[in-house]
Amino acid sequence: MRTPAISLLLLLLVGLWTLSTNSCNKDDDVDPIPSPVITEFSPASGLVGKTVTIYGNHFTPTVPEDQGTGPHANTSIVKINGVVAEAMFVYQDDIDRQRINAEVPEGASSGKITITANGMTTQSTEDFLVTIPIYLPNVTVSTAISGVGADLARDNDGNFYLTENHYFRIVKRSPDGSETVLLSTADEPARPLPLGIALDKHNNIYATVGMAIRKITPDGTVSLLAGGEEWGFADGQGSDARFNFPWGLEVDDIGNVYVADMLNCRIRKVTPDGWVTTIAGGDCDFENESSDPTKLVGPMDVTMDNYGNLIVAHRGISKITPDGMVHALTGNIIGYYDGPAQEAHFNRPRSVEVDANDNIYFTDSDNFVVRRLGSDGNVTTVAGSTPGNIDGTGENAKFGQTLGMIMDDEGALYLTQGGGLNGIRKIVIN
Repeated sequence: MRTPAISLLLLLLVGLWTLSTNSCNKDDDVDPIPSPVITEFSPASGLVGKTVTIYGNHFTPTVPEDQGTGPHANTSIVKINGVVAEAMFVYQDDIDRQRINAEVPEGASSGKITITANGMTTQSTEDFLVTIPIYLPNVTVSTAISGVGADLARDNDGNFYLTENHYFRIVKRSPDGSETVLLSTADEPARPLPLGIALDKHNNIYATVGMAIRKITPDGTVSLLAGGEEWGFADGQGSDARFNFPWGLEVDDIGNVYVADMLNCRIRKVTPDGWVTTIAGGDCDFENESSDPTKLVGPMDVTMDNYGNLIVAHRGISKITPDGMVHALTGNIIGYYDGPAQEAHFNRPRSVEVDANDNIYFTDSDNFVVRRLGSDGNVTTVAGSTPGNIDGTGENAKFGQTLGMIMDDEGALYLTQGGGLNGIRKIVIN
């Protein structure tokens, strides 16, 4: 016979067992809180104040599809090498992919990116490199003349020729500030945009206008050299040829025009009678940020060096020899990092020039700077830093997006800038 005390004890044990079992079952029904994951980030490097986009998942709870991509309020903590970065918003690109835009903070140094969410922290596999530019010494920046444009050319009398794509026109701007409209496409049915421009030794103008190459003679006569209104890819003569957003161009001493055919990822040659052939390229690899640097991914400009090689600005800087072989002069990682050419990072090289000493200068558009690939194989910054519109030394000067650029016979550089900033800037390297 059981005593009342033993019976009470058994009842207590059964109750505790039942409570524990129910509690475990409830815990089993609750999904574990996921840990944040960083899959990649871009750019690979940048100045303090630069925005870096971090991709991954579980930075915040998944945003329902009906609330859209974003921006949505960010609740996670982002750090670059231990220093907290401002990151106000998160974007839900799809059910398994989020991204955060974070600003490189003051005091940050190169190191891992970490994100803390839901009480858990994850870090990037690669280091983010905080840029410390290597400036070329003895550089001064001034404003030469008022003017805006996607690209520019300059004759020996100091007249500038600008592709004012936002106004659908090409203008000549004289040193006294007077302006002459040489071409307007505003009333044409397709309203093609003038983009790249170059002069030959006879002051004939060649310009990429929409999907075509046009020529303007000194007396103002405009003609079609090659291409048409439709985009595509085809070699051939005159209007039988096809381009896909041609941009920068170069003219040699006998009147051949070399064109950076951007979305065809090719360099094309146009003879004086309009015959178009392909020099190199053709393998577009826009999705792969670490693609083979010999691929001409989205070429924006082309120039000729002192030996007849073509120098191309695309994701990096490449050289095309007369036999059509492409040689990568730099790497092509997206970012901003000075140093040995194959280790340097870039963010949309746009326009390129070569001086008499085989130094290559280019506008690094989305880094807001002008940079140099020296004949010694090292990349340095000529001028610029964060966005602005300030004259001064190379280190203190500021630009908008650095766009078209040319070099005069004395080695001075002139460039146009984006961001709605007026002024053709002049860079002198002493």
